[in-house]
Amino acid sequence: MHIKYSSKFIAYFKISSVLFLIVSFGSEAAFCSLRDPVSAIQTLYSEDYQFKSVVTDVTEADRAQLKEELPFTIHQSEVSKHTLYVLFTKDELGGFMQARSEWAKWGLVEIAWAINVDRTLKGFYFQRCRSPQCNDVVAENISQVIKGKSFAELKSLLSEDGEQLSELGRDSFSMAPDLALLTLRSALKTLAITDISWEKDIQNLSLH
Repeated sequence: MHIKYSSKFIAYFKISSVLFLIVSFGSEAAFCSLRDPVSAIQTLYSEDYQFKSVVTDVTEADRAQLKEELPFTIHQSEVSKHTLYVLFTKDELGGFMQARSEWAKWGLVEIAWAINVDRTLKGFYFQRCRSPQCNDVVAENISQVIKGKSFAELKSLLSEDGEQLSELGRDSFSMAPDLALLTLRSALKTLAITDISWEKDIQNLSLH
């Protein structure tokens, strides 16, 4: 049996499909988590750490505070539940891991981040990236620049409005500047959100 659909129904179906995709991607971007925490530890750390996950809400108040710290505004979809992975061995705190989802012209980019106890960057890798520039050589180039840097040092690689690389940033990233910019902005958000949204959790961990 052949069913004929009206033009209004087809238009409604197309709009509904687009809205469904937006909601689905928005939800995925809002709740950032590592796909495989054990594999992430093996990739980003040489030590044999255990971990526990601490889930919290990145609130509107956090977002307002982030606006004061960052030269750019985080997306509304990033105000939601997020997971911080706390690494430890016996009673010693070893660091943190976090995953972030970033919008790009080539689709959603998922980045796994490793953070030192002093809140400098330890390293990262792309969980998902469809950019033709996403390869091991480019990732290593970006990593060499940002590894071990603090929030202030990373921020100096951005322009004042955070929309492009600073002169220092352009000199530092020898290849794939667009991907480097996205990764750098993600790194800044990661460090800022860790300190703001998990401040009390981290303080409690430091007391033990």
